[in-house]
Amino acid sequence: MGILLGFCTGMVYLYRMKRALISVGIFVGLLAVVAVAMELTASQQQLRARYFRTRSVFQYDKEHVVFDPVLGYRLTPRMDVTFDNTEFSTRVRTNAVGFRDDDASLNAPDVLFLGDSYAFGWGVNEEEGVEKQYERLTGKKVLNMAVPGYGNVQELLMLYKWEGSAQVQGKKIFLFLSPNDLLDNENTSFGAFPYFVEQAGSFRIHEPATAGFDEWQTAVDEWHIKAPIARRNMLAYYCLNALKNIRVKDLYKDHLSGERAVKGTKAFVLVAEELARFAKETQCALTIVYIPAMDAEHNKYMPLVRDVCAKLGLQFADLGQVITPEDVYPMDMHWKASGHSKAAALVSAL
Repeated sequence: MGILLGFCTGMVYLYRMKRALISVGIFVGLLAVVAVAMELTASQQQLRARYFRTRSVFQYDKEHVVFDPVLGYRLTPRMDVTFDNTEFSTRVRTNAVGFRDDDASLNAPDVLFLGDSYAFGWGVNEEEGVEKQYERLTGKKVLNMAVPGYGNVQELLMLYKWEGSAQVQGKKIFLFLSPNDLLDNENTSFGAFPYFVEQAGSFRIHEPATAGFDEWQTAVDEWHIKAPIARRNMLAYYCLNALKNIRVKDLYKDHLSGERAVKGTKAFVLVAEELARFAKETQCALTIVYIPAMDAEHNKYMPLVRDVCAKLGLQFADLGQVITPEDVYPMDMHWKASGHSKAAALVSAL
């Protein structure tokens, strides 16, 4: 009797286990179907949102940047690292002072390039970037001072720092201006970056703090979704994104310092006025090179930049004349090598 009871109990257990396994299998199968369906039906906007939350951002890596009391951060000197994302695989090397260039370019360059990630060469190897292609076209020595994430205020301050250590008289200077620079100009997040503040009818520049830099690096590390599956699977991305958002603040909005910065457009005008004065005093030929955005919302700034340059006597060049969507990575939105080639051709003719 005991044996029969044990046998029956075992059969019931196996039956229940079988049902449970079937239920789990059905659930997993449904999840797989949902995941595939979400991936296949994801809009370009959804795919881009996922990419920007899961991609590698060069300046967000604490090994790639160091604190600077004037600029907020600079690239780490003597780096030799790989920088990869879905659409590209590159190598980034920096020279003795932290520019993505060779040491020879530090010695009496003919031309200075200022800018953000575009002029830096995000998404291409150094030899494919606008700076090196410009050198090959013109035979002139160029120093690439561009840093990913910089706004116009940082670019101006970078120029001033370079003037303090090197001869700039009579040089050619190109400042590559991306529309998002105007937003960076007014970013008070973490107190980590320089920005203009109006005070009693005049303007001062907020000085970055070490604590702000450290908070920024911690925040971006926590905000970033690093799980490889999230880059390939929309369902996994949404799940991990939701979990992150429960405990992680908005990367910039929720970290605003509370100090009111001068609006980004006004900050650009202040920078342009300083650049015009600088160019006159040093007899430099200074050109602002406008980088077209691939959407109308950001390109609305182009007429402002053009008109300010005309008013102040600064040379203006519009890369919107030559850069097309085919020259830009569809997800990352930075230039491919062809975009750098076209940019170099246009500015080399100036």
